Amino acid sequence: ADLVYTITNDILADYRNEPYSKALTDLVETYKPEVLLLGATTLGRDLAGAVATTLLTGLTADCTALDVDPDGSLAATRPTFGGSLLCTIYTLNFRPQMATIRPRVMAMPDRIERPLGRLVEHPLAMVEEDVITKVLKFLPDRDSTKSNLAYADVVVAGGLGLGSPENFQLVHQLASVLGAEYGCSRPLVQKGWQPAERQIGQTGKTIRPKLYIAAGISGAIQHRVGVEGADLIVAINTDKNAPIFDFAHVGIVTDALHLLPKLTEAFRRRLSPHIRDRIAS
Repeated sequence: ADLVYTITNDILADYRNEPYSKALTDLVETYKPEVLLLGATTLGRDLAGAVATTLLTGLTADCTALDVDPDGSLAATRPTFGGSLLCTIYTLNFRPQMATIRPRVMAMPDRIERPLGRLVEHPLAMVEEDVITKVLKFLPDRDSTKSNLAYADVVVAGGLGLGSPENFQLVHQLASVLGAEYGCSRPLVQKGWQPAERQIGQTGKTIRPKLYIAAGISGAIQHRVGVEGADLIVAINTDKNAPIFDFAHVGIVTDALHLLPKLTEAFRRRLSPHIRDRIAS
């Protein structure tokens, strides 16, 4: 970055909405940026909403694409109507223009060696006594059983083509052998076969793994938007005309119920535990 604004204070050691909102709001009111972007993470969503409310400006949440028009207007695109449509939203009359962006939606740019940018220190006009919320205990993510789909290098997912919730164990087994995360398409969440945190697509997680294996997933636009950033997409489907074959790198027209066990056994024979650990990390 050419210019970095930073606030250093012990109050900010743990995330709490009140001091973080105060810090970011003060920065915006002091330096008047045209656009303010935050990650659509659990903390980012909480912080963005509070800051937008304080600044009396608009916020477009969970964006999947961003662009800037010639006049400087931010074009923020996000799914709507249950993921069946994409809409582009503008904040015309208020500044800053705010948006949150889903993790892994944007490709990581190549590192460019250049002189260090300017660093501007900004004070926090708040003391601990001003903060109502107190941190009693912190539970890190590694102690959580929730999925880590957005940051996984290998993902195996299943769709309605698996036929029944019991058959989803085939996805589990292949993911386990590969040291991968597992996910699913939206219909499986709607049917109650899998929890919402495992959903991949516009209304679920956006992923950018090195390898994505999709078994029994048709590949509708809602799903495509969430996975097309993967380096290698392997699609397994009985329907040779399934939309997923339009953007998959490798397409296999067969029954996933027959192929998944064979893939699992083949990988189990060829991959040592050490190699599986390397893939997972």
